[in-house]
Parts: sequence; structure tokens; C-alpha cells
Amino acid sequence: MSHVIVVGAGPAGAAIALLLSQRGIPVTLLDRELTFDRVFRGEGLMPSGIDALAQMGLGNCFEHIPTRTLDAWDFYVDRQRRMRVPEPQADRNKQTPRIVAQPALLQFIVDKARQYPTFNFLPGWQVTELLRDASGVCGVKASQGQTVQTFRADLVIAADGRYSRLRKLANLPLEQAPTQFDVLWFKLPAPPELLTETAFTACLQWQRQFAFYPSWDQRLQIGWIVEKGRAKTMKDRDWIEEFAQAVPAAIAQHFRQQRQQLEGPIFLDVIVGVCRQWSIPGLLLVGDAAHPMAPNRAQGINMAFRDAIAVANHLVPLFHGAGAPPQLNEALRAIQTERLPEIEGAQQLQLAEWKRIAYFWSNPLTYWQFKTLATVLGRFRLTQNAWLHHQHGLRHGIMPVELTV
Repeated sequence: MSHVIVVGAGPAGAAIALLLSQRGIPVTLLDRELTFDRVFRGEGLMPSGIDALAQMGLGNCFEHIPTRTLDAWDFYVDRQRRMRVPEPQADRNKQTPRIVAQPALLQFIVDKARQYPTFNFLPGWQVTELLRDASGVCGVKASQGQTVQTFRADLVIAADGRYSRLRKLANLPLEQAPTQFDVLWFKLPAPPELLTETAFTACLQWQRQFAFYPSWDQRLQIGWIVEKGRAKTMKDRDWIEEFAQAVPAAIAQHFRQQRQQLEGPIFLDVIVGVCRQWSIPGLLLVGDAAHPMAPNRAQGINMAFRDAIAVANHLVPLFHGAGAPPQLNEALRAIQTERLPEIEGAQQLQLAEWKRIAYFWSNPLTYWQFKTLATVLGRFRLTQNAWLHHQHGLRHGIMPVELTV
């Protein structure tokens, strides 16, 4: 039976390790960190990601991890709510977007995988080198402190994130799209009135654009949009006052009262791109290692789970049939061929959203036009439904993804 090494225990890596080990394929999952806690992890699950989890047999995970179900999308312009889009009744319960504690979700997935004798998880190991033989990549060399060890495998799957070390070691270049913004992330205790429901709130004002939502830990996650390259010049701002200028008075007062509890900013370098080649013999890139996504609609985690399903669909029959290396390389290329249209489509939707923001905030006149349109049209259900329709691809995925093995 073929042995697979998965590098990176994020959403893509953990899900792939579970799916393969469930089906009797020996998997070693390596991660450079000792725990799943990170300074920042994406928390949003769209219907597309929730459906993928359900197909993996993880539909009950929300009963065991901290989570909040999204109720609405609010849009404030100059401190007034101009539009509210409730979550569709058709999506309630089964497919309503959720805010989840990603560390707890990853721990839940790995704990499920540990039930299978074919699974081995080794945290705290940093991959330093790809092992190669005449047929291609045949494993990795990794270190833990002063200990260095080689891990041999029939296939190495690189799920080590947007700054993928294995992508660089394999010399698989990332083709980056031009992005105009980065994001600064903050946390602040949420006021009680914002905890009675879960609304994603966009606050828009001339030269101020940020969003917040009450997270699973009862704190507000706040993402401030900053022009690309400007983050380092903004460290000394009075962020509480920046927020307060763009929210209603009651929320502004809470922000000021909680000034000492503000965490951040944490800088997120927004990278959007795709590798034109996801594999070489013996190695496959998946998730953000193959196609880093922008943060809007949390596409990174959702596309990662959908990648995992495609990987299982192609690899499980091959490994059960003891396929030869040429067949494996063909399967790796087929995974990219299958996933690339959805990835490119989602990235195009994300970048189009960034471009609209850039246009409306390019000068005072276009901002005034945006404010007028939001004020006049935002209260109509037709406008709200149009917004939801435009978001469909980022919410539900662009094409069907079905686990068939």
C-alpha cells in the first residue's frame, strides 16, 4: 500500500490526511507547529465548505467546537446602516455560513483521523529538503530541534500555506494577481447588543473601510482594509478613534470604553495567485500552497476542503489499484485540471470586489455616488437579493464537488 506524506496540518492537509487514512492509505501528517493555535486563522465557513465537511462525515463537528451561525450582512455608510441582507431562509440550519474556531476544527479533524491505524501525526517538524530519486520526489527531510530525519513516501502533498516552503523547494512559481489592498486585523470585546445575533458588518466611509463580526470567542474580529504597501506607515494611528468615526454612536462609545482591550494590528499580506503547475513527479501542491486566496468570503478554508475531496477522488482508486508512477503523475495533473476552473473563477470574483472598492474610493465624487446609491436602493429587497445572487459563487462554489470514494 502506498505511503503518503502530507506537509501542513491546516484545512487542506488535515482533511486530505483524514480522507486517505479512512480509506486504508498510510498517511504521515507533518506540521512545523506544535499546536493549532495561530495569531490569525480564517474563521468563515461558507455553504460550500460546510457541504464539503458533511461529505467527509464531519457534519456533526459544530456540536463539538465553538461556533456562531451567521444571521445577516450589514452595510454602514457614514455611520448609518444603509442595507441589511438577512441570510436566506432556504439556507438556514443546513448551509448557513458559520464562524468557527479553526484551531478547534483542525483538532477535531485530526482526532477523527487518529482513530485509523494508517494515520500518523507528527507536530513540530519543519521540512528542510525534498528527497529525490530517478522517478522524482520520494520523500522529505525534516528537523525537530536538533533532530533531523528522513521520511520516505510514494507521494508528498504540500499543504503548507501561501508562503509554501515546498513550493519553493520544488521550483513551482506562483503567478500572482495584482492586488490593491492588504488587511490589518484587530480583536476587541464585543458589546452585549452585538452578541444577540451574528452579523457581518461592513463600515464604509471616505478613507475608512473596515468590517467586523462577533466571533466564536465573543470578541469582535475587525478587518481594516489598507492600500497595498501602506500598512507599515499606519502603526501609530489611534485605531479606536479610527473605528469610532465610522460606526453608530453607541458602538463608538463601547469601542472607546474598551480601548485597553484592543488586540492588534496583525498584518495580513493579501496574496492572490495560482501556480500554473501544481505538481512534479511525486509531489502535489494543494490549498493556499497552490492558489492563495484573498480574505473576502473566507475562500481559503472553503476551497481547501473542496481540494481535499478532489484529491481523495483521484488518489484513492489509484492507490487501491497499486498504480504505477506514470499513472500517479497523470492523476496529479488531473486534480489540477479539475480544480483550476473553480479556483480561477473564485479569484476573479474576489478581485472584482477589490476593484469596485478601489473605484468607489478613488475620489470624493465616486464615493458620493456610492453613498447615494446605497442610501436610495439599499432598503429594497430586490437590491438585497441582487447582492446575494452576485455572491453565489463565493458562497456555494462555482461548480459541483462530490466525494465519490
